[in-house]
Amino acid sequence: MHCGRTASVLALIVTVAFLVAVDNTIVAAAAGSIVADLGTGIGLVPWLGLGYALPFATLLVFAGPVIDRFGARMVLRWGGAGFTLGAFLAATARASAPLMAGRVVQGVAAAAIVPATLTLLRSALPPARRTTGAAGWLAALACGLAGGPVLGGALSQYLHWRWVFWAVLACAVVVLLLSGAAPAGLGERAPRLRRALPELMRHRALTGSLLLQAFWGVGVTGVAFFTPLAYGELFGVGPGAAALPLVIVALALIAATPFVGRAVNRLGAGAPVAGGLAMVTVGLGTLAVLGNEPEIVPRLVSLALVGFGSAFTAPLATQVLEVAPSQLAGTAAGLLSASRELSGAVGVGLSGALVAIGPLVDGYTRALALSAVLTAVAALLATRLLLPRTPTK
Repeated sequence: MHCGRTASVLALIVTVAFLVAVDNTIVAAAAGSIVADLGTGIGLVPWLGLGYALPFATLLVFAGPVIDRFGARMVLRWGGAGFTLGAFLAATARASAPLMAGRVVQGVAAAAIVPATLTLLRSALPPARRTTGAAGWLAALACGLAGGPVLGGALSQYLHWRWVFWAVLACAVVVLLLSGAAPAGLGERAPRLRRALPELMRHRALTGSLLLQAFWGVGVTGVAFFTPLAYGELFGVGPGAAALPLVIVALALIAATPFVGRAVNRLGAGAPVAGGLAMVTVGLGTLAVLGNEPEIVPRLVSLALVGFGSAFTAPLATQVLEVAPSQLAGTAAGLLSASRELSGAVGVGLSGALVAIGPLVDGYTRALALSAVLTAVAALLATRLLLPRTPTK
């Protein structure tokens, strides 16, 4: 593949990951301004998130067969156009109904473009660049999740909350412009979903990757959701400063990204994933041991370990796509995306239940301990469930 085309595909992968992640978090910081400006009750606030997250999570599996049938480029173009429309509806809304309609449209579009983009890891990148693409995807997700609240707060405070959605619209337009990098043409004729799932689940590496992805999602995403709240109470800082631990995790993940592809090319997927999950376990475990102690340096190192180790879970995506038959790549990508979203939701629920028992920081510490156990189990399973090294051309 031409180097320019490869760069365009990588840019598309990173942009989509950042878009869907930032749109999931950017609204939270602007929610107060939105409610005050539109004159609605506080009950609108959770629906600003759920209006996006529910269609996103529930439609991911069903988007896969559509991609297998019509091809990634067409789905990316329609999904990018839908995302642009949804952001426009939200940015120009003068009442809660059109605002919520825009959020739902964005969620539906996200469910289309996420698995479509993941199929490009296999169909549009050379083998030696696939793990790098997956690591870039994960790094962009981390940037979106960590940077969303900061960006949303700054835009709503210094400009207007509508600029939150204008920023999302600009990112969606970039996806539309880059969608031409996806392979042209229709997908192959794919089996129906009810026949495709049993066929895919026969592959040990695929089911193992989905399982490990679920362990990581429950363990890391759950505690990440409550990290700003816990650090705000522990250190007595505002929302912006309390979100800095997530920024540290994101920066460490980005720093590790260049090393992931090299490690997989030399060692295969099992050892790097196991090592990465072990680093995450050490980081989470150390944070749990620190508990209420406001020790800065050990916390910084532990947060960096969580981010650095998480980067080495990127091969889980390439494992899923490598073993899936080409006519089922979209379905496999949908399963991978659904595993990430649903496990994250379960993690938030479990961590929330632990946080609700007693003081916030104590509950957060219990959630960290549970997360460390889950990632430790995943690290032990990784070398047995994933494929050995295969030569790359």
